[in-house]
Amino acid sequence: MNSSLPEAGFFPDIRRERAFLFLLAAVQFTHIVDFMILMPLGPRLMETFSITPQVFGGLVSAYTFSAGIASILAAMVVDRFDRKRALLVMYLGFAAGTLACGLAPNEHWLLLARILTGSFGGVVSSLILSLIPEAIPVTRRGAAMGTVMTSFSLASIAGVPIGLYLSNHFGWNAPFYMLAGLSLVMAAIAGFRMPSFPPRPRLPGQGPFADFGRILSIPIHWRAFGFTWLMMGSTFLVIPYISPILVSNGGVGNDQLFLVYLLGGTVTFFTMPYFGKLGDKKGLYPVYAMVSVAAMIPILFITHVGVWGLAVILPICMVFMSLVSGRAAPGMALVANVVEPRLRGGFMSLNTALQQLTSGVSSLIAGFMLTQLPGGRLAGFDHVGYLACAVLLASVFLGGTLALKNRPH
Repeated sequence: MNSSLPEAGFFPDIRRERAFLFLLAAVQFTHIVDFMILMPLGPRLMETFSITPQVFGGLVSAYTFSAGIASILAAMVVDRFDRKRALLVMYLGFAAGTLACGLAPNEHWLLLARILTGSFGGVVSSLILSLIPEAIPVTRRGAAMGTVMTSFSLASIAGVPIGLYLSNHFGWNAPFYMLAGLSLVMAAIAGFRMPSFPPRPRLPGQGPFADFGRILSIPIHWRAFGFTWLMMGSTFLVIPYISPILVSNGGVGNDQLFLVYLLGGTVTFFTMPYFGKLGDKKGLYPVYAMVSVAAMIPILFITHVGVWGLAVILPICMVFMSLVSGRAAPGMALVANVVEPRLRGGFMSLNTALQQLTSGVSSLIAGFMLTQLPGGRLAGFDHVGYLACAVLLASVFLGGTLALKNRPH
């Protein structure tokens, strides 16, 4: 598998295609766990470093802001390199940044380490997403996105619970040591097993800003960027603060948080590929719209959570995770289909930058909407829920304008 793809651009048999997708999902898994693990560690970090919810939101946002800026810079040059080599270089930088997170002695060094890790991790994510439409036919891209995005599910099923176990028994930084080692192993496997993706031919004398300008000159690209902004914004207004809210307002213990991620991830492991395949069969936009509207119900429940007991909270979180994540496969396939292959790497880098920047901005907005009351309870999350639902509906509206481009020709 360590060779270029056939001239047609696709794998000669379905087994090699699946192996390629599973490899991408494994690499993405380490990146997602690294990003996700900080959120359930929120209560522990706030206590260990004596920081406020706003400072914790800054730690979450630092990763996403640096990832967004790095992805914008990568968009100018990524299409000029073999994407396998670019992926390996960025992935090794990501592993180094993750190790630095584990070594951080205080919140200031942790902030710097998160910036470093995010700058490499954001480019890794954009490269992975650009490789899917590069190697997978359009008729299977929804399912392919769903397969790779099971990394989110596996991160919840295995990565986060194992990380929480390690943090409970060996310290908050133990998960980062585990991820750094695992990333090095996956980098070695990708080096041997991933095919090459040589840069596509281009006109003589074109500089890096030529591609950048071309991407930004196409109107439907701006609609795709806006759609991404809204899709991710509606998610990251809520997700970073689920753990602190469940602990402070829902009465869930730190030692019980792993159940939320374990069971929620188990459900999404099956529902995310299902929604991707359903999008290929019934239409990417109708499935995205249907799942998005349904997701409003658990969003409102979670943002109004009380001391309802784990038996009530767990099913709500499971439905929330399955629907919010289920939008991603058809939504990202909808975006990937609007760009021509020659510009795809740069476009996906910019799109990933928007995802990361939106995640950071949304986390900060939600953090400033929250107030810590005497006794540790957090107020204001109900208003965050209303805002998330409004942004979600706006994404459904804008997604309809992309659906016309995705109609079969």
